[in-house]
Amino acid sequence: MKTKKHLMFVISLLCSPAMFAASPSINELNSCLALVEFVDTKLDNFANNYAAEDMATVHNGLSAYKNFLQDDVITPKLLSMYGGNESQAKLMQRLFDRQKATFYKHLSERYSERKLFTEYAAAINDCTANTRIRPEVAKPLNTALDKMIVMARQVQ
Repeated sequence: MKTKKHLMFVISLLCSPAMFAASPSINELNSCLALVEFVDTKLDNFANNYAAEDMATVHNGLSAYKNFLQDDVITPKLLSMYGGNESQAKLMQRLFDRQKATFYKHLSERYSERKLFTEYAAAINDCTANTRIRPEVAKPLNTALDKMIVMARQVQ
């Protein structure tokens, strides 16, 4: 009887939806990184409209998340994909870096200045679902996203 319960437990784990959830692709992760870098850069266009402290809070949170994505998620994933071959991983990273220019262009065309804060905050928040974020990164990022939403309300 005990063996049957263990077998049922193992089968239920194997059949759970979480078992089939794919980890994010390297393209998705790089798109999130590019989005965060774009928003971080784009914020400087609004520096005159907001308190320096608010801008610093947002930049701090976005920078923490950007560094986390690159250093703790993307680079290790690239190394793993290429069996630890650092030169191949760096080559692929350079390719992603070149693609950012096109990504930035599309983002600039798609979003108006008014939508910058709310829609980008939502998109960055969606990116966080792709990885398990360390608490020391999550806290400043969440503070930054909240601040972006407050800043968006100031404009309206």
